[in-house]
Amino acid sequence: MIGAMSSALSGLIAFSTQIDVTAHNIANVSTYGFKPSRTEFVAVESGGVRAMTQKSETAGPTILSDRGYGPTQLELSNVNLAEETVNRIVAQRGFEANLQALKTADDMLGRILDIKK
Repeated sequence: MIGAMSSALSGLIAFSTQIDVTAHNIANVSTYGFKPSRTEFVAVESGGVRAMTQKSETAGPTILSDRGYGPTQLELSNVNLAEETVNRIVAQRGFEANLQALKTADDMLGRILDIKK
């Protein structure tokens, strides 16, 4: 029972991290030279999952811009809004699923304690 709660809690933390990373990427979609981060889930030996975040090093598209002192090349952000939207939906559903698993484990533990009385 406690193992199920521990696994669900680690899933909640991992998907919360993915939501944070996605929100950070979307917030910086218009920032010149911004490189988005990606979240990868890694299984933990004791059960559960851990979120590992890595920054993309892929260069974004460049434009020629006149900033008042002559034309310069600026690197745009390489955030893909469609991909980030899908990541946000997946993270939200994963968070909801782990929350439901935690609630179910809590209900089962409560019923066991009620029977034990």
